Amino acid sequence: MIKLKCYRCTLAATAALLASAGAAAQDVIAVEPPPQQEIKNFLGLGVFSVPDFYGSSKNKAAAAPIARYSWDGTSYIQLLGPELSLNLMPDRAWRAGPLIRFRPRRDDDVDDAIVKRMRPVPSATEIGAYAAYHMVLDPNHPLHKIVIGGDIVANTTGVYNGVTGNLRATYYYPFPQPVAGQQLIGTIGIGMFFASDSFNRKYFGVGGSDLALFPELGGRPYNPGSGLTSVKIPFSLSTQVNRQWLLSFAGRYERLLNDAKDSPVVNRHGDANQWQIGIAATYLF
Repeated sequence: MIKLKCYRCTLAATAALLASAGAAAQDVIAVEPPPQQEIKNFLGLGVFSVPDFYGSSKNKAAAAPIARYSWDGTSYIQLLGPELSLNLMPDRAWRAGPLIRFRPRRDDDVDDAIVKRMRPVPSATEIGAYAAYHMVLDPNHPLHKIVIGGDIVANTTGVYNGVTGNLRATYYYPFPQPVAGQQLIGTIGIGMFFASDSFNRKYFGVGGSDLALFPELGGRPYNPGSGLTSVKIPFSLSTQVNRQWLLSFAGRYERLLNDAKDSPVVNRHGDANQWQIGIAATYLF
């Protein structure tokens, strides 16, 4: 029983690692942890390679804090990189509550010579809500599961109008055979990111004084529309080193789609294929 609970700790912190992998990039990989009454609290730090800006072909290093605290065994507050959330659901199968997300600034601190001369995109704070359902595939193996969820947020700082949202499903698999004497927990998922036209114009559009930087547009603004902006595939492997420490390897592939992919910011000065990858150490208590 103690080992099983530790493995559930592993699963929880792995989810936190996935969720924080975009700490200095465009957003987070918001995978929810399993039933909180079966896991310990945790505190950790990850180091990741993330895109230089949303749509960049180059990566940079970024750190991501990971933490969670439950005060009654059911409700908890959780920090996953740039996202702070609160779970208010006592039900074992559901997670839901408010969230606050931080989206970093894009300015002249990027490598691309053209993008760094564009008008800065200010940092943004987003507030909204999330929900997730944990579907156990085998009652005898509660770590073998699928988590289906989503979130929707709105900007509160005037950077863009409208809302953005994510829909996702993640498969959790506890490997039956240990590796080097340690249990491995693996995850892989699929997600879709939707954004308003105002969001896409801010991060992928070209207009105003920026038009002079893109002569190929012939003076015509590039105004992307709303809709499906990207698909995402997160993945991870985690192992319990001992009762207190967890090591995790995690990453995500994201493919920009539609007007985001066709933006000159992306197709001439970046890449529609976005990668994040890194490792983290997490202390369980």
